[in-house]
Amino acid sequence: MALGGVAGPLLFTLTTAICAGLRPGYSHISQFISELGATDSPNAHLMNFAGFIPAGLMIALLGFSLILNLPRKFLPLTGSVLIAMFGIGMIVVGIFSNDFPEPHEDAGSLSNRIHDQVSLLMFLSVIIGIFILGISFRKLPSWRRLWLYTVLSSLVSLGLLVALINSTQTFTYTGIWQRLFLLSIFLWMGIAGLHIFNAQRNK
Repeated sequence: MALGGVAGPLLFTLTTAICAGLRPGYSHISQFISELGATDSPNAHLMNFAGFIPAGLMIALLGFSLILNLPRKFLPLTGSVLIAMFGIGMIVVGIFSNDFPEPHEDAGSLSNRIHDQVSLLMFLSVIIGIFILGISFRKLPSWRRLWLYTVLSSLVSLGLLVALINSTQTFTYTGIWQRLFLLSIFLWMGIAGLHIFNAQRNK
């Protein structure tokens, strides 16, 4: 379960790279990753059912692993649940894909509106979840060396999310901001997952 924090992000990154390579004219610089899985777009099923959904399941397993391995106290439990919610959110946005081409603002299908609303909620949940876990790690001997990195990861990801949202006025660097945002949280997930895995293996 803990290694879902490694496997999920790697699978999602690989699927994104493959689907983008199969889409002529697709730009990693200016376009959302979700556009690769948009309804009726080329290779949408590959992006959604080999990328979003299984990767989300693996990340949700990381969240459940945190729940099982951290103290059953308010802060670590809340943070772990929020990480699991991010994974569940990825599953939801894989099922409810956005429209192709991307509509403006709140226009488009019900699936598109669900996709956009859940995307924002899952982004906020993972940022808050990582921050809360960072605060709780400071008081846990086996996690203390990761507390500052964890807090900084949440703050960096928040800054990148703000940059991402602001970029949607022109879509000049939207793709870059989104990928940097995901990199900041995926890297943390991989480190947290390996930390749990190694701790369990050494018992």
